[in-house]
Amino acid sequence: MSIFKELNNVRLDVSELEEVPLSTVEQNRIQKKIFHKMSTKKKKKNYFLLAAASFIVLSSFTFSLTFPALAAKVPIISNIFELLSNNEYYVFEEYDEHSTDIGITQESNGISITATNAVYDGENITIAYTIKSEQDLGERPVLEGKMIVDEFVDEFGDRYKDNGYFENYIVEKINDHEYAVVYIYQLLKGSKPDTLHVTWTGDTVINLNKVQQATLGSWSFQFLLEKLDNKTRKFTTNEFSTEDKGIEVDLIKITQTPISSTIYLSELVDERVVSQEEKEMRVVLIEYLISDNSGKSYKYVHYRDSTHSTDFDANHRSNPRITMSVFDDAATTLTITPIVNVMKVDNPDSNGDGFLVPVMEPYTIESIQVPLNKK
Repeated sequence: MSIFKELNNVRLDVSELEEVPLSTVEQNRIQKKIFHKMSTKKKKKNYFLLAAASFIVLSSFTFSLTFPALAAKVPIISNIFELLSNNEYYVFEEYDEHSTDIGITQESNGISITATNAVYDGENITIAYTIKSEQDLGERPVLEGKMIVDEFVDEFGDRYKDNGYFENYIVEKINDHEYAVVYIYQLLKGSKPDTLHVTWTGDTVINLNKVQQATLGSWSFQFLLEKLDNKTRKFTTNEFSTEDKGIEVDLIKITQTPISSTIYLSELVDERVVSQEEKEMRVVLIEYLISDNSGKSYKYVHYRDSTHSTDFDANHRSNPRITMSVFDDAATTLTITPIVNVMKVDNPDSNGDGFLVPVMEPYTIESIQVPLNKK
């Protein structure tokens, strides 16, 4: 029995409890929370589907947490971002302070899902939620569904419906029947209004580690989110860039919000030159080391955009972005160091399907040094 189940059995005598008035700051914070609560291109061969799956495995991550699950309809993950502080992928230093409490529970087919809180900074919509069920849902269950936002729809339809977004899931299995999930809906193409009326709905809970394991149901959540303030600094071509044999990386822009910093890049790769291979299929993945002159190294969420593969021509560009925590106040210069990984398809079948494996040691190329604008 968990400590919280034991606490449920405690009986308190409330007759002698003394009321303590809230400070003005706390009153304003609660009022604000109440207001918020009311109101690719097609690939040529099938192995690219497996390659994409490999990239998801490489870029997906599971946070190691230990915390109890509380009762539904209580915003239990209001402090989850703080609990992530020791994790190697921690980018949520400021999220708790700026998130909106939701605290809505939906139950269907024996599965209870509680949306606890969310935040929108113009770059991403991030939702924290829990899943609870007596059924075996696997190691990494998530709600597979739709993000419907009224403000994204115009006469041309939903701007984010097709290829306008990318999803990341962070899943922690608390015990055999309880899970915590952070869902990051990255906004790639389309408008970014100041206010979002969100309907987040799903009909399947799916295990990311075994997609055949799925449970049908019906869950739906509606809430209002206000965009956090943000500022964007754009750069001209080759203003901040680096290159090596067969590789060019350019810094396009940097967007800063109260909870995050996002770096937009352009990658041009000639895979034949980089891999020194003229005939066999090759893939090039570029990772990054991000640091500043104050000595801080940054963890990040990586959106890769399209793949660098010999299936594309030598002039194919990719436009990735890197989302991390806010820059350190003491930092005046940001260092962006590309790490080049060359891959091949291991033991492809008759259709060319297989899994990606490295063919040489990763190597770094010259870093990009960017002065940080403190204004």
